[in-house]
Amino acid sequence: AILDQPSIALVGTRQMSAYGRRVTQAFVGPLVENGLVTVSGLASGIDTIVAEETIKAKGSTIAVLAHGLHYIFPKANEALAERIIENGGLILTEEALGVEADTFRFPKRNRLVAGLSLGTVVLEAPAQSGALITARIALEENREVFVVPGQIFDPHYEGCNALLSKGTAKLVTKAEDVLIELGMRPREANAVTVDFVPADAFQKAVYTALSAMPQPVDELTERANDLGYAVTY
Repeated sequence: AILDQPSIALVGTRQMSAYGRRVTQAFVGPLVENGLVTVSGLASGIDTIVAEETIKAKGSTIAVLAHGLHYIFPKANEALAERIIENGGLILTEEALGVEADTFRFPKRNRLVAGLSLGTVVLEAPAQSGALITARIALEENREVFVVPGQIFDPHYEGCNALLSKGTAKLVTKAEDVLIELGMRPREANAVTVDFVPADAFQKAVYTALSAMPQPVDELTERANDLGYAVTY
């Protein structure tokens, strides 16, 4: 029955960065809350976060395997596979029992990920990423392809930026962009505000220097000092 529900493929690299994790977490919740089933491959990295965040948002996810159902690859995701089923999701494969996860089977699996979905969102992809294969297949099958951009110097997003440069995919920076392109009206999210009052000059310095991205401690210290605060660590 889950296959009759509208779904969206969320794909990316196994070598996930902190930024890629944050992007995935930001996209999955709103997509699930707006009635979409997520589809991924149950690999490590982005696929794992897609499944975990879907469950966290009380949604259902489809995990497509590149091997038979006699085992889960990677082994570390065995418990996650159980949680997917317990939360109304689906573990899907076209391979027979006993078929191993050979390299050539992953691109074959990717066509199912793309074909099951209204569109594919590439969340983080370096050059030569398997996520780019999924995106290419989706385009060949006249499905929508959405890509999250990254910094031009970041190899984790070289594939994403290359895909965007071809003009065949749509740049998205939030889940609502995907929903609108699919003809869906995003539900209004409940705004959450946090009023933080620094307890002393040190907290004020650090809080003022913080950005929305991960920062090394030395960079944070330098920024705080540039703002006129004497911060050491």
